[in-house]
Amino acid sequence: MKTFLIVLLLLPTLTLSNPLLNINTENSHVYFSRDSSPLIKGDITTIKPLNLYRTFGYTLYEERIKPYSYIDKEKGFYIKPLSELDFKVFYTDTDYTFLEGTSGIKLYKGFNGFLYYDGFFSLGRKSLIYYQIRHTYRNSTYESDINRLYGKFLIGKFSIQLGKDNVNLGPGEYGLLLSNNVEPYPLLKIQTEQPLKKWGYWDLIFVRGWMIEKRQDRNNPSLLALRLVWKPSDFIEIGVTKTTLYEGEGRPSYRIEEYPELILSTRDNIPGDRYDNSSNAGYDISLYLPLGKLIPSVELFKIYFQEAASDVIAFWQVEDRGRFYPPFGIRFLKPAYQFGFLVSTRKNALRFEVAKVSENFFIHHYYQVEGHSYKNLSLGYPYGRNSLSVLLKHRHYIKDSLFIEYKIGGVRQPFEGESKYSENFFIQILTSYTYDRIKGSLFIKANKTNNHDEDTLPHLYRITNKEKLFFIFGIGVTIII
Repeated sequence: MKTFLIVLLLLPTLTLSNPLLNINTENSHVYFSRDSSPLIKGDITTIKPLNLYRTFGYTLYEERIKPYSYIDKEKGFYIKPLSELDFKVFYTDTDYTFLEGTSGIKLYKGFNGFLYYDGFFSLGRKSLIYYQIRHTYRNSTYESDINRLYGKFLIGKFSIQLGKDNVNLGPGEYGLLLSNNVEPYPLLKIQTEQPLKKWGYWDLIFVRGWMIEKRQDRNNPSLLALRLVWKPSDFIEIGVTKTTLYEGEGRPSYRIEEYPELILSTRDNIPGDRYDNSSNAGYDISLYLPLGKLIPSVELFKIYFQEAASDVIAFWQVEDRGRFYPPFGIRFLKPAYQFGFLVSTRKNALRFEVAKVSENFFIHHYYQVEGHSYKNLSLGYPYGRNSLSVLLKHRHYIKDSLFIEYKIGGVRQPFEGESKYSENFFIQILTSYTYDRIKGSLFIKANKTNNHDEDTLPHLYRITNKEKLFFIFGIGVTIII
């Protein structure tokens, strides 16, 4: 014990970090600061997580990303057994709820405590091994598990990552087709660590995930996700995303040479076919407009739009050959939409977003119960299918080390095809202060629900006549060692 305490006392002087190390996706404090920075027009923002170099290289106000700005990015061989401590406590008076986009935080009635700590082995400039341990206390029970564990290796501008992590894709507050709403899962990921340069900038990510769990439809399905982003100039960013749920108990497995067919989905819509899987695909456009020329205080103004579908008419699909819909040859059926804007000034950042997810998203006749989910949370948009949601988020910097943020939103589900629906309205307030290497935060959220949905699965619902009002109170402390 004495040796351990001595090591802890010495560790604060060792602020080294490997340049390949990811900033985890739930660090919305860092990513929102980055996404609303006026410098971000020079980079691509719609694939997360990002490495340390890339995350901080486009952040204008360094004080806002403390305590992470204390990290020195070294390239040598060394061990950092303890890098970050993150302690969170929540109290709620409802039986069950979750916090959107927080990598799987679920809350049960009473006190819920979470302690995360991480470390890594730096294996030189081109490789590292990272781990994050999670301790959970709720309902008088204690659990401990490995929340993240991965090895990451650099080959040119691409990294290969194998282990346990999660991913968020798209321009919005939360990914539409794949988000960080769920806790980390086993995956193989190939990603550009820096954009490729040819007629602008390109980013690419490929994810092959394993949803290892007992389910009510197919045990242990697999996840395939791809995203390609092109940024021809500072003013426009264009992306395409594809996700597929496949394999699992009683379903075919695929050899590596069959993946091109799996990716193209030429036979997805043939019932009973070997390639009859659950796929979603979409495109998005982000525009950075020079609103600052009209309103000098505006540093960034971005608008974005995303359209996606679980079923398309496309000329490359077996059943649609010979059919071409201008301008790209495809037609989306019952699409989902996400659109919004992000505007920032020196002291403020504001996001407004609307998302509509159609009823035929995230489920399939082979995955008809839990569908695109992991451990009872949606892999895609947090509120699941057949939903309409509106979000307003405003962060005000009292000073760069202190901000107050509120979110106001509402969700209606099911939005189409049903006569009875649930409505949920919420207001959430977060304040955060950073001193040196310590960041503290206070959190409160109030939820009012009409016609409460009693089904805890994200893509099914059991609507009642009950009204519900509940609160969540939280406190958090983060320490960079």
